[in-house]
Amino acid sequence: MQIRLVIGVRDARYLGNLSAYLEKNHMDKLEIVTFSSPELLKEYAKKSISDVILVEEQFGIDAELLKDFGRAAYLCDGAPAAEKNGIRAIAKYKKPDLIYKDILDLYAEGGSSHGFRMGGRGSGKVCLVTGLSGGTGASTFAAALAKKYALQGKKVLYLNLEPAGMSTDFFAGSGTYHFEDVIFALKSQRADIRLKMESAARVDISGVSFFAPCSNPMYMLELNHEDNLKIMDTLSGETGYDHVVVDMNFKLTLEFMEIMSRANQILLVQDGGETSNSKFLRAMEAMHIMEEQNRMNVTAGMKLLYNRFSSSKSSSEIPGLSIPVIGKLPPIKHASVHEIMDYMLTRQDIFAALGAGEDA
Repeated sequence: MQIRLVIGVRDARYLGNLSAYLEKNHMDKLEIVTFSSPELLKEYAKKSISDVILVEEQFGIDAELLKDFGRAAYLCDGAPAAEKNGIRAIAKYKKPDLIYKDILDLYAEGGSSHGFRMGGRGSGKVCLVTGLSGGTGASTFAAALAKKYALQGKKVLYLNLEPAGMSTDFFAGSGTYHFEDVIFALKSQRADIRLKMESAARVDISGVSFFAPCSNPMYMLELNHEDNLKIMDTLSGETGYDHVVVDMNFKLTLEFMEIMSRANQILLVQDGGETSNSKFLRAMEAMHIMEEQNRMNVTAGMKLLYNRFSSSKSSSEIPGLSIPVIGKLPPIKHASVHEIMDYMLTRQDIFAALGAGEDA
């Protein structure tokens, strides 16, 4: 099923350019009908059901009538306010891919997608990356893993669910929406969360999709366990991504084990320090007990990466682990986060051991 999109613009050149872009890049998702005459659009709307309607602000259709036609927005010159006469306002001359995101967001606000096809390549594999101790570089490696998949031509989403996480430390991209829009959609229980996530995602120059951090970090505290489970369940379904890399703080709780159980693969990152190793062993012991008590099998999907592993006596491998170790990365001093990511990307042996090699 496709989104039935109606566009009403008097400027034939603008109308042709916008519809041509949408048809070329999103014809599998959109069924587009265009009008340069308000009278013809009104006649069409009376006889046909439309999912989303975009009309320029001066097109000549009353706001109340426009609301009756469906989920609607005005295309406005300049930088418009959020709404005009109770109708959402969209900047007319911003990049067409951002207008497409607005179309998805409008449609998502209506609730169920009724069979709408997502990105096109089926369900993605979810890898959850976490560190049992702070400062191990788990987020940096998670971002590098996402970039690795993108460099292979895969469609990948990097999702940072840390309360103070900053995806923009690793990626940059234009867009209107932030992760709080996804959170508000979860809380409303009316919007289609799959479409909301697709409309809110930005794309880095590397090809990695990501969410801009919440404009207020306090919004992240609104996410509860049920919200996180719904996010994981959504990502495990049909999203159109080949791979999803989830970056999340480790918690020794049954709730976090339920979240981990939603992932296809779990990567634990730690530095091999004496204290870090001690915490790791105690956490693993507790998780095995929790698995037995709750009939879960989370640890079987785990792999371990030693990051910032020093060749001196300050770091050591944990002997006798049943969890596969994919490799060791040394500490890199006086380097930016992007320089560290670039070094990580040279370690083909580690990505191959994780199952993210060139042929993955």
